[in-house]
Amino acid sequence: MKMKDATSLALRVCLFTGAAVLVAGLLLSETDYGHDVLWIGALILILSPFIGILTTYSFLIAEKDWKWARVATVLTALIVVFLVFSIFKG
Repeated sequence: MKMKDATSLALRVCLFTGAAVLVAGLLLSETDYGHDVLWIGALILILSPFIGILTTYSFLIAEKDWKWARVATVLTALIVVFLVFSIFKG
């Protein structure tokens, strides 16, 4: 499988999974855990770009494309740093 195909597949899977979980959350909104299901669906959609970057990152390392692997490393590090800051600040 090519890198762009794998990244596209990962993003589509995240999109459809997140949308399905959101629909399930809306259907369960009258129950006690409907809010939690909606939150998980939103979280899947929020994390989907990160999953796409990790997918691309793994292909870049496998292809030994070190220039773009470093770019993906910087993006991944920035996302993790800002995620940690947002968790501790919130």
